[in-house]
Amino acid sequence: MTSKPGSFAKRIYLPRLLGSAAGFWAVSVVLNDYAMPAWVWVLLVFHGFIWPHVAYLLGRKVPVPYLVECRNMIVESAFGGLWVAAMQFNALPCTLLVSMFCMNCIAVGGPRLLVASLPMMASICVVACAFLGSSFLPETRHDQVYACLPMLAIYPIAVALAAYNLAAKLAEHKRQFKEASRFDSLTGLLNQGAWKTFLDEEFTSARQGKLPTTLALIDIDHFKAINDTYGHPVGDEVIRLLASTLRESSNAIDVAGRLGGDEFGLVMRDATASQAEEMLVLLKQCITEAFKAQSDLPRVSLSIGAAQLSAPMAHHRDWVIAADAALYDAKRQGRNRVVIGATDKGFI
Repeated sequence: MTSKPGSFAKRIYLPRLLGSAAGFWAVSVVLNDYAMPAWVWVLLVFHGFIWPHVAYLLGRKVPVPYLVECRNMIVESAFGGLWVAAMQFNALPCTLLVSMFCMNCIAVGGPRLLVASLPMMASICVVACAFLGSSFLPETRHDQVYACLPMLAIYPIAVALAAYNLAAKLAEHKRQFKEASRFDSLTGLLNQGAWKTFLDEEFTSARQGKLPTTLALIDIDHFKAINDTYGHPVGDEVIRLLASTLRESSNAIDVAGRLGGDEFGLVMRDATASQAEEMLVLLKQCITEAFKAQSDLPRVSLSIGAAQLSAPMAHHRDWVIAADAALYDAKRQGRNRVVIGATDKGFI
């Protein structure tokens, strides 16, 4: 599943906005004690209040916002090196600044981005020390401690909220992917793996509830000849039309699946063998009419075998074997027909 354009930038926007503002307050209180040139204050205001919007705009509409965000983190590493040098290595605000930056790098690009960004921070710090004549003054006063409190309190909450939203979105994507993986891409019916799981569950449920349930296996007669004569694209359209008609013409409680190639399965709930036979004959007629209405598709006929769930069946495979034997009889008798397997009576 792909994310919408700009979603990555949106998730990072609020934490960056709050973090930059809190960082501005902490850095400005420290810098106020030193005679800093005007360009340092201009860059501090830019980093604190303008840069978050610039970073968001840079990553909002690009095809791969992650790459832009990695570049943004390199830019922020340069700012971090500048503020460490400008604050004369004041212990608490510098430690907070560097730790928050490392957390951001790891959150965006993992340890690899952190390793790539730290040299930039160190280099800018060295250059800034040369320009500003920085000294090593690690002591932190009480007012500077208080100035760091917003960064300590607000920013982690914003990051946690962004992480929670991301985890929720990933969980939803995982659920959607899992759900989509259960269905055949051509027909929208349950695929072979999901069908086997469903059939096992349905077998157990029907046995426990002693409900009349019939399994039908449906096969397109001479489908290989259709592919050979008209081509696989036409064969796919035949499969698609059969599946949609099967879905529309079945009862709401019935469940269909594509077992492979041109073979389909249909579990008919609350249907005895005789009731299922009547419904399958009508279903077969509906499918025939659907193909007659499509002048660009060849006419098809169906062989259908069905078996009602009965007490002697110990496993869902026994149910499938009974329906498959009925399907074989339909083909042996000349195809284009419905055959109900000769099984023991059901539970009721």
